[in-house]
Parts: sequence; C-alpha cells; structure tokens
Amino acid sequence: MIQRSKSLARLSLASAVVIGLLAFSSGSAAAATTPGGDATYTQSGQGADAGSFDCLSNGDGTTTCNEGGISVFAGRMSDDISGISHVSEVCAWLNSSTFDDETGEYVGDPISENGCRVDLPKASLKFGRGLSSATLAPTTITLSQWICTDKTTCEQGPSRDVTVQGTWTGDGPTTYNKYRFTGDDGSCHYNESGKGFDRGATFVGSVDGTSLSQPYASMTDGKSSFRTRCTEI
Repeated sequence: MIQRSKSLARLSLASAVVIGLLAFSSGSAAAATTPGGDATYTQSGQGADAGSFDCLSNGDGTTTCNEGGISVFAGRMSDDISGISHVSEVCAWLNSSTFDDETGEYVGDPISENGCRVDLPKASLKFGRGLSSATLAPTTITLSQWICTDKTTCEQGPSRDVTVQGTWTGDGPTTYNKYRFTGDDGSCHYNESGKGFDRGATFVGSVDGTSLSQPYASMTDGKSSFRTRCTEI
C-alpha cells in the first residue's frame, strides 16, 4: 500500500491522492510500485480530511507522539490495474511512537495502523453544496497494524475493526488551486497532479471512540491523478 503523510503543504486537494486515491486498491497499488510496475490512478469528486498530531512528555526522559485522522471521498475513483471504479471511500489511520528526549532515538518500535473501506452505503456519507459540510455516519472499517523497526523496514501485524465518524463544517473562503508534483526513488518515477476548489473546515469526530485532538481539517472538490512508471534495475 502506498501511504504518504497527510499534509496541507501541497494544497488541500492533494489529500485526495494521498490516501483515498491509492489505498482503495491496496494490493494493486503495492504491485504497481515494484520495479517494472506501471499504474495510473484518477479520481474526481468531493473529499474531506481531518487529522491531529500531539506529543506528550512521559516524565521519564521520553516523549510519546500520537497521530490520527480520517479521510472521506465521494465521486469516482479508478485505476488501470484492477479496472474497477468506486464511488465512495473512508480511510483512517493511527500512529504512535516514543522517543528518547536526549538522543531522539526510538524507544520501542513505532506502530502505525491504517485501513480503508470503499463503496459505502448511500446514507453513510453526505456532502453539502459548495463545500459547506460533510457528514460521515458511524462506519466500521478494518485497520491493519504495521510495526516499523527503522525508517525502511516495516512488518504487518494484527488487524482490528474500529468505528469512525465525523462532521466537517466549512470555515473560511473557498479557493481554486492547481498543483503538480514529480518524484523519483531510483526505481520508479512518480507524477501527481490535481486541480479544483478547497476550503478549510472545522471537525468533530472520532476514530475507535477517541476524538481527534485539536484537528486540522479541509474539504475539496476537484480532480486528481497519480501515475508511476518503474524500471527493472
């Protein structure tokens, strides 16, 4: 599964590609990013994201940081690997790691959980007009755990079902944006682009019964695509 960080730095519209566009076909996405694998993912529609990040001292020379978030989408998502289209999706993620305050080294292994569910029941996800609001009714999804021993080595752990829910309310002006991003990891070349409208939002909701702490949130309406071209080494 391709999973890049949720960030507002490359415009809110980019969040549609970050998790919604790629995670809905995780098996295909993983295969597409290996050497020799080529793939194109596209989506068009409305999305909303919310995430939070906080770090607290444990009082023993270590600090624990927790991150969590929810992403929803309604419209059309497709890829040229599976040939299957989807009309809606919800994704969620929970990350936790503890650091030594002096050295910055991990204490124990960082743990990350993430998962998605596509083609939700029609009444589960509703968007208001003009990026005014979005509502996700309580929905069950499966989160898979990943335990990372360093920055490049992760192993899949157990999975569990959690309930996610939330309400986004548009806040501030609606703006039109375009973005384009390219990258290369030595084996694969990536192209990501998008255009559309985005708006800041307030959010009230939870993942697995825990409310997101002081969340950042945004809403989007537009088109985005992600393309990878890989070569054998």
